[in-house]
Amino acid sequence: MKSEKNFSYKQHLKFIFVFLSSFLFFLFFLLSINIYIDPRGIFGTGKYPILVATARTEKILLLKSVEQKPQALIFGSSHCMRYSPKYVENVTGLKTFNCSVNSGKIEDFLALLNFALSECNIHPKLIILGVCPRTFCEIQDEDFDERLLSNATLINYIPLNSIPRIQKKAGLFLNTLNFGYLKDVRRSFVLSQKQNLPLKFYTFESDGFLRFEEKFNEKGAFIAKDLEVTGFSKNRIEFFETFLKLCRQNNIKLKIIITPYAPDYIKQQAGGNHDRLNQLLAEMLKNYNKEHSFEFYNFPHIEDYGGVDEFMGSAHPSIYNSTLILKKCLTGFKES
Repeated sequence: MKSEKNFSYKQHLKFIFVFLSSFLFFLFFLLSINIYIDPRGIFGTGKYPILVATARTEKILLLKSVEQKPQALIFGSSHCMRYSPKYVENVTGLKTFNCSVNSGKIEDFLALLNFALSECNIHPKLIILGVCPRTFCEIQDEDFDERLLSNATLINYIPLNSIPRIQKKAGLFLNTLNFGYLKDVRRSFVLSQKQNLPLKFYTFESDGFLRFEEKFNEKGAFIAKDLEVTGFSKNRIEFFETFLKLCRQNNIKLKIIITPYAPDYIKQQAGGNHDRLNQLLAEMLKNYNKEHSFEFYNFPHIEDYGGVDEFMGSAHPSIYNSTLILKKCLTGFKES
C-alpha cells in the first residue's frame, strides 16, 4: 500500500514537472517569435513590418548625422512633428532640428536634450517645447513608452534609480505576451506576405521634419489615451524641473507652447476633463515661469493663434496650422 502511494506521488511529480517544462518551453517559444517579428519596433530586429512609428531611434540617428550642428531644437509629441525647422531657421537664422517623437512625454524630451548635449555636443540657443496634459500625465494613466524603455541610448539619460529601471525593462518582455501584442504580431506577419510592402509607412527629412499629411478632420480618429488623463505625475513634474534647470544652466532660450486640439474633439469633450486639465497645465506653467523665465504660449484652441480647422485626428495640426503656431511664437524673436 505504501509503495503504491509512493508510486502515485512520483507520478504526480513527474506530471507537474512535464507540464511546467512544456508550459515554460511554450512561453519561451512564444516570446522568441514575438521578439523576432517585433511588430512595435521595440527590439530592433527589422524583419517584419512595424505597425507603430519608431521616431526615437530615427531622430537620434539623424541628430548624430547632421552636417551642421543645430542651434535650435523642437521638442514635442507627434502634435509637433510638422513644426518646420526650415521656417524656424528662416525667422531666427538658427539651424534647427525637430526632435518630436510619437507619444512623447517629458521624460522623452529630457532624455533627448541630455543626449544632444552629452553625445552630440549640441548646445542650442533656442528650444521650442510643445506640451499638452498628456505630457505630464500620471504614470497609471500612461507609463513610459516602450519605444523609450527599449532604446539603449536614451534610457540612460532618464534620472531613474536602478531598480525601477530594471523593472520597466523587464516589463517590456512580459508585455509581449498580452493579447493586444499577439494581435499585432499576427497583423505584422500578414502584412509581410504582401509583395513590395515597406517596413514602415513614413519618413523624416534630414532635419527631423515629417512632411507626410493624412486626411484632415477624419472622423473617429481620436486617440483614446488623450481621454484617459486624470492628472499630473509628480515624477514627470520633477523631470520637467530638471529640463528647465538644464535650459537655464546652458543659457538656452525656451519657448513653451500648449498645443491645440481639433475643434470637433473639444466639442466632444465638453464637460469632461479636457478643459480642466488644460487650465491646470496653464496655471502650472505660469507658476514655473516666475522662477525660470521662459516664454509661454497658451494655444489649446485654434482661435488662440488664428488657426484653421485642419487636423489629422484629435491633435495633429496641418503644416499650415503648425506654421501659424510658429509664426505667432517667433514674432519679434531676438537672440539672447
